[in-house]
Formats: sequence, structure tokens, C-alpha cells
Amino acid sequence: MYEDAFYVLKNSSSDFFDIYKENSYTRLIEAANRKIENIKVGEEKGVGVRLVKGLSTLFSSTYDSSEKSVFEIAKFLSDAANPQPGRFNINKEQTKKIEQYGGYAPQTEKIKEIFDIFNNIAYKHKEIRQVNITYSDKQKNIEIINEQGVCLSEERIYSVLFVEMTAKKDNVIQSFRKPLGALGGFEFFSQFDFEKTAEDMTQKLLELIASPPLKAHKMSVVLSSSAGGTMIHEAVGHGLEADLVYESMSVYKDKLGQKVANEQISVVDDSTKPKMRGSYFYDDEGSRAQNTLLIENGILKNYMFDKTYAKLADKETTGNSRRESYRYAPIVRMSNTYILPGKENPDDIVASVEDGLLVKHMGGGQVNPITGDFVFEVNEGYLIKKGKIKHMVRGATLIGNGPKVLEEIDMVGNDFGTEVGTCGKGSQGVPVTDGEPTLRIPSIMVGGSDL
Repeated sequence: MYEDAFYVLKNSSSDFFDIYKENSYTRLIEAANRKIENIKVGEEKGVGVRLVKGLSTLFSSTYDSSEKSVFEIAKFLSDAANPQPGRFNINKEQTKKIEQYGGYAPQTEKIKEIFDIFNNIAYKHKEIRQVNITYSDKQKNIEIINEQGVCLSEERIYSVLFVEMTAKKDNVIQSFRKPLGALGGFEFFSQFDFEKTAEDMTQKLLELIASPPLKAHKMSVVLSSSAGGTMIHEAVGHGLEADLVYESMSVYKDKLGQKVANEQISVVDDSTKPKMRGSYFYDDEGSRAQNTLLIENGILKNYMFDKTYAKLADKETTGNSRRESYRYAPIVRMSNTYILPGKENPDDIVASVEDGLLVKHMGGGQVNPITGDFVFEVNEGYLIKKGKIKHMVRGATLIGNGPKVLEEIDMVGNDFGTEVGTCGKGSQGVPVTDGEPTLRIPSIMVGGSDL
């Protein structure tokens, strides 16, 4: 594949390069108010060619994946990078074929059955005003040739079900959301009892809309493992991406080997986990996926690297170079990022709190990666009084600083939970999973109705 383009790029004075070919099939089904409102089925084919020299990246893409088109792009980029004489060969014997995850089948009737379950259960209650459900899947076949002369091929299948219910009572409007997804086909959803899931979502939303608003004050916060790791992803994870670190946009710059968290905290980014939404066999510049220990017992051990910033820092890539599609150059990204479980019983963590908030599900939020300051919405939270879980509250937000919170967490549960998502950075979105055990923050500002 693309031998002539490879020769041209190899003859350039670049540090490294890649030719990334993609063929993707996508399906999106959206429903609202008991009706299917949108169905999209599409195919996308194309090739992206990237050449890197120092911190300079030359990149171009085309929907025309012919040998001639890709060669012309490679020649243009190579000329821009001052080509040198020489000739090399692609090692076709090292081509890797990745096994299929399987399960990519239409399943349209079964998807509609799931939609009907949520609608039938939710709309039994007059307070439920709207149910929005989206199912999407994507079969992505990629081939990568890099400067090492190795041609890699991989198939990735992503499936996601996202449900959002909105309720109104008097003048109060609240929403409750739940994403489910994996690296895999529709068979992933066979493990769920959707009637139970729909009942649980409905009851929690009805409880939320009837709950009192929380008054703002400093208090202890217990982040349940069901909260899914939003904080570690947003308030900490991005700050450990090497491009932000070496461009002085991270609070963790120049802190390798230093204590940055409580000694009970260890953080990893692991793209090798089977079926996790952020997993892969090879990253998008052809480096093998890895389990990277970022923080060990509170000590910062490593950043997430691609080839560019690994060369700059005289380190090895951690296999964290990712791109949304062939139309984008890859950049340093998280995959599956989480805090490792500790030793504490989650019930004991709750029992240790005199006055606090139990967060079972996070909402959206904002983070400044340079300072680590954040504001996160609490989608599902309960008061804790004298070690007992009380009623649900609404309108809570967590206001703090990611690095400071990591240092102050003083209890880490022996449980573990995850949540799937799509991470945005550099105008690109890539699939990720975030996770954490139950955690206790002894004191943090919790915003509420009177803040």
C-alpha cells in the first residue's frame, strides 16, 4: 500500500511520518417524544498524510485514497521538508492484522425495543416531559504505514446508547442522563436489564425534581465509584498530556518525581483494557497501546506522550497519539484514565463523614488546565449527616482545584466504576473511558442555591 508515497516521505529529512488510511461506517438513530426523529447512515473514506520535523507538523488529507493522490500529497509535504536522497522498503512481512471485535449488525428492531422500554416506563409519570435517546455505532477500519516501514491494520467498533430524561414540577426543571458504551458491537448491550435501568433513571429523576436545593458551603464530599471519573479526566488527566506540559499549559510542568497527590492515589492511562471505549491495539501513529502509570502512591511518574513530545523530552512514546479521523493530524490524548482502587470499604468512607455530600453522578463542568481550577455540576447527590445517607439535593456544584484535591483526598475505596464519554481537544473528539474508586475529599467548596 502506497509504496511510492512511502519512499518519498522516507527520503525527506523528517523525524517521522505516517500514512493513515481509514474506511468508516457510521449509524446514528435519535428519538424524542416517542418518535424516531433522525436516522443517519454514512460511509467515510480517506487518507491523512503527516510529516513531523522537530515540533513542526506538515499534514494534509484527502477523500481520494488512490495511489496517485496520496503520492502527490506525500511529494508536496516532502518537498516542504527538504528531501534527502535514498531509498527504503516497506516491510510487508510485519503487517499486523487485528482480530475483529464483531457484533456490528443492523439490530434495528432490537434498538427500537430498547427505545420503547425507556419511553413506556418514563411516560407513565406526568412529571416526565421529554425522553431523548440516541444510539450510535461506528465500524472503523484503519491502516497505518509509519517511518519504520511497518504496515498496521486494525478494526475498531464503537457502540453508544445515551438516554436523557427531563422532568418538570411547578417551576423546577431537571434532567438526568446516562451513557452506556464500549469498544464493541451491539452485543455489549445484552448484559443490561433495560427495564431496571429505565425504572432506576425515572425514580431518580422524580426524586431529584422533588428534592430541596443545596445551600452553598464548604463540606466533605464522597465521590462514589459510580461518579465515573469525570474529575480525574478533566481536572487532572489533561494536565498530564505531554503537549500541554511542554507548551507550559499544565500545572504539572517540571514536576516529574515530585509528590503531587496523597500517597493513596495512583493514576493510570490504560489503552489495553479489553472492550473499554478508549482502548485500541495501536495508537494513530502506529505505536503499541500501553498501560502507563502516571502517578504512583502520590508521586508523578510519567506524562502521556506521542512520538513528537517523546523525542523532545528524550522519552519513549506511551502510545497516546490519537485522531478523530483521517481528516485530522494526531495529537496527545487520553484513552482509559482512572484512579486505581485502594483499601477502604466504601460504606466506611460514607460512615466517616459528619456533614457532607455523596456524589453518585457528575454532570458537565469547566476546567482551566493551566491552573487546574474546576467547576463541576452534580447530577445526583445526597446529603450525609453523621455518617448516614439522607435525602437527595439538587443544584450542587463542586468548586476547587484538581491538583489540590488530589493532595487532599484521604480515603480511597476498594471498589471501582467507570463511565464512557467523548473527549474534546483541538477540535477533535475521541472515545474515552474514565474511572475511579470511592474517594473522600475532607473539605471542598460545594456551590448551591445561594452562591
